Amino acid sequence: MARSYQSDVAIVGGGIAGVVCALQLLDMGKSVALFEREGPERLGGSALEAFGGMFFVDSPEQRRMKIKDTPEQALADWRSFAEFPGGSIWPLMWARHLVERATPDGRDYLHGFGIRWLPVVMWVERGDRVAGNSVPRFHLTWGTSHHLITTLIKRLRAHPRANLASIHCGHRVTRFDRHAGRIAGCSGLTDTGEDFRAEAGAVVVAAGGIGGSIEQVRRLWRPVEGLALPKDLLLGTHPGADGMAVEAAGAAGAQVRNVGNMWNYAAGIRHPRAKWEGHGVSLIPPKSALWLDAHGRRLMPPMVSGFDTLDLVERVATAPLGVTWQVLNRRIALTELAASGADWNTALRDRRIIRFALDMLLGNRRLVDDLSGNCPDIVVADDVEGLAQKMKALRPEVRIDAAGLKAEIERFDATADAQSGDPQRQLIERLRGWRADRMRLVRPQRILDAKGGPLMAICERIVTRKSLGGIVTDLRSRALNEKDQPVPGLYAVGESAGFGGGGSHGLRGLEGTFLLSSVITARRAAEAIAKG
Repeated sequence: MARSYQSDVAIVGGGIAGVVCALQLLDMGKSVALFEREGPERLGGSALEAFGGMFFVDSPEQRRMKIKDTPEQALADWRSFAEFPGGSIWPLMWARHLVERATPDGRDYLHGFGIRWLPVVMWVERGDRVAGNSVPRFHLTWGTSHHLITTLIKRLRAHPRANLASIHCGHRVTRFDRHAGRIAGCSGLTDTGEDFRAEAGAVVVAAGGIGGSIEQVRRLWRPVEGLALPKDLLLGTHPGADGMAVEAAGAAGAQVRNVGNMWNYAAGIRHPRAKWEGHGVSLIPPKSALWLDAHGRRLMPPMVSGFDTLDLVERVATAPLGVTWQVLNRRIALTELAASGADWNTALRDRRIIRFALDMLLGNRRLVDDLSGNCPDIVVADDVEGLAQKMKALRPEVRIDAAGLKAEIERFDATADAQSGDPQRQLIERLRGWRADRMRLVRPQRILDAKGGPLMAICERIVTRKSLGGIVTDLRSRALNEKDQPVPGLYAVGESAGFGGGGSHGLRGLEGTFLLSSVITARRAAEAIAKG
């Protein structure tokens, strides 16, 4: 006999959007049953591993740094970067709503739970071919998103109305059930193979996207028209994010759009302690490194992170073999090499302020030593000849000539003078103008400087992360059908809703917008359900 559950609201997915929605529904006196397909250790979803940057507009942190920002300016940047196609009504409406409510409904709401952000606002996704962030807006959470989500889960468990909430891990929803013309519950399988069914007055889809399924990514993602995707793709998202709940919502009558738009990263390496097959780490690429194609030729125009992630990803996807190298020395790595995610920034995650300050001042030796010693995609050598030999051993199909590699590095080293006119040096100097970037940049450095330490080569490929499309929703987070009418009883939030409207980020995100929009779409759904 199938297990059965009953509540005012059923929430499918226990990530940040699902948890925020549950918290607000409890505040409003609604009973909630939350269904998470993974085990209790995965309650919190991708937020457990994420870096924790958040996009705010005219925040107290910005004002303290004398950064002038307005929702109008932020919306102009958002629309430019998104490159919305014609007819994108709901995505554009959500974009406007998100920039207008970013600080009051995002920052200030989370501030009430004791969440804080670093005082220095970062400037990412500035744009290249198209304009991006015209001012710094990336607020890094003190404790990363791991602290953020665990704090919210603790509040959920300790809520004054916690008796109205039940959390069911190991429950995979496969279908949304109709009764009397509306969605009245959901059903699926437990991890022990039992059937279950949940009856509810409303159902909220908060189950994430497709970034954990190589099969789904290969089927749906189209970074460049007509492109055959590279053979090597890494999974930066837990395999539980397979998009099946979004497909089930589509089968129940919801409109699903833009799932092929994805926010992946260009500098992925294999995780030295993989937790799932193809587990990848997304590096924050060192800007002073020389970025080469698979065969050791410099990629031109030069690739520098911080301007346009989508451009970097598409260039890696179209590069020979879908593989690139970054070549640098240890001195550069200590200052500039970083990895995205809570597990790679333990001083920040654990809120150890002295250790964090020392890492910023002296370089993150633990990270560099761990990756260079344990990651199979990083090779280290004392000279170019030895480096080239190890690069070829790692990737036997590449055609790297030691003499040619040395010539490429020497040509780049000759541009170390900021006045050289080299476009990579010019981009670095632009970044150096902002204090947060300046802290993470070495002074102009020659890779072959004997005092810079041993040479490193990092073999990088695309690593998956987020879906930018999903269930089309109105500004109350109600799922809409093909006629743009609400599907009675069905709501979608966070990544399952394409972070709002089935694609509020268009082709690109300004970074920090993903956590933000997960929080705000979840709050809108809870408010709409409570109002009936």
